Amino acid sequence: MMERSEDIAETAAFFGRAIREIGGCRSAGPVRVLDFGCGAGQLVERMVRLGYDAHGCDIYVDPTAPERCRKIELSPYRLPFAADSFDVVLSTSVLEHANNPGEYLPEIRRVLKPGGTAMHLLPGKWYLPREPHILVPLANYFYPRCPSWWFAMWAMLGVCHPEHKGEGWRHVVAQCRAFYDHHVFYLSSAQHTRLSRAVFGNCEWPMEFYIAHAHGAFAGLCRKLPLRRFWGLVSREFRMGFLVQRKQRAA
Repeated sequence: MMERSEDIAETAAFFGRAIREIGGCRSAGPVRVLDFGCGAGQLVERMVRLGYDAHGCDIYVDPTAPERCRKIELSPYRLPFAADSFDVVLSTSVLEHANNPGEYLPEIRRVLKPGGTAMHLLPGKWYLPREPHILVPLANYFYPRCPSWWFAMWAMLGVCHPEHKGEGWRHVVAQCRAFYDHHVFYLSSAQHTRLSRAVFGNCEWPMEFYIAHAHGAFAGLCRKLPLRRFWGLVSREFRMGFLVQRKQRAA
C-alpha cells in the first residue's frame, strides 16, 4: 500500500532531525543515506529533496522506484553496496517483516561507515489495539501461532482491513493467514536489544526524542501529557518504537 505523500514528508522530516541530533550529521549535503526496505522509493526521493545523498534497497524493488533503489541479493543475503558506504541507514516499518536478523543486521553494519548510525521506526510486538497490518485485534499477541478461528471470528464480525471489506469471511481468513504466516516476524524490544548488542555492541531507544518529534497520533497525544519518559516506554512496547544502532569507530 502506498503511503500518503504527507506521511512520507513528515517521516523524512523526522529522520532529517534525527540524523542531525542523534546521528551528529549537521550538514545534509555530504550525508549518504540508505533506506533499508525502500519499496517504491518514496522516502528516498523525499530525502534527496532535503539535500541528502539518499539510496534505497529492498528484496523486491517496485518498478516505479527511482534508479537509486537496488535489489537485495538473497542467496547469499547481501545489501548491494560496498562496505563503509553510508553515514546513516534508515528503515520504516520494515524490521517486523524481516525474518533474518542474523543476516540483515551484519549487512547494515557492514555498509555503515565507522561512526555511522542505523535508525529504525517499527511497531512494537504488543501493538494495541489491533495488529497494525491486517487490523485484527490482538493477532500479534498470539504470534507466531494465531489460530485461524480468531481470524474467522473477527472476519464474521466485519472487523478487517478496508481492502477486505465486502469479501467472504473465508477469503478474509485465507488472506490474513497467508500474511501472518509469511510476512510478519515480530520480535520484542528485549529481543531487538539483544540482537543489536550482539552485532553492533550497543543499542538505544531514544523514545523521548520520538515522542517530541514524531508525527503519529499517539506521539502527538503524548506530547500533551506529563511524564514523557513513561509514555515513550509505552509507545515502544504498545505502539511505535525508535531503535538506534551505532557502528563504532576503530580504537
